[in-house]
Amino acid sequence: MSRIGLSIAIVFTVLLGLYMLMLFDDDKKINERVDELVLTPTYEAVNLDSKLFDENGVLSHQVAADKMEHYQPFGFMVFDNPVYTVFLESGEPWQITAEEGTLYESSKIQLERNVVISNLNTTEYVKEIKTEYIEINLTDKTIYSDQAVEMIGEDYNVRSIGILGNLATQQYELKQHVQTQYFPQ
Repeated sequence: MSRIGLSIAIVFTVLLGLYMLMLFDDDKKINERVDELVLTPTYEAVNLDSKLFDENGVLSHQVAADKMEHYQPFGFMVFDNPVYTVFLESGEPWQITAEEGTLYESSKIQLERNVVISNLNTTEYVKEIKTEYIEINLTDKTIYSDQAVEMIGEDYNVRSIGILGNLATQQYELKQHVQTQYFPQ
């Protein structure tokens, strides 16, 4: 190969390399911008305290949280340290706390880490349900978890892996029963 041919090949290779470098750099900038848009909430609230009413004006549930981020394009909200109070048709309240929560537009809540569901009516059979993960449908008041669950009553304690239940009817199905302790008084 002649010197001219070699020079043209070197110049062409350098130009191709520079073009590829610019092309990948532009792709990287575009990807960074897309990631930035995807991870940016539509709006945020700090020290949130919100009450939601049904069509008859009756308080159906209220939400408090240290922080809330709403991702409107995706149809969900993320909460830090949420405290949900769900009111049944009979007016009986259940309070649900966790370290993290996600509320979807479909009225489903996913709660994670140190989840505690407390029955605020002291005369009921089930006082508390504890787990690390649970899903709650706010419309029909059903709960579901496939994680370790502890159900606590006045004189008993039941442990299982997984639960399916309804807060309104107080009917619960324990998926894999592990242990029951009864404390007669």
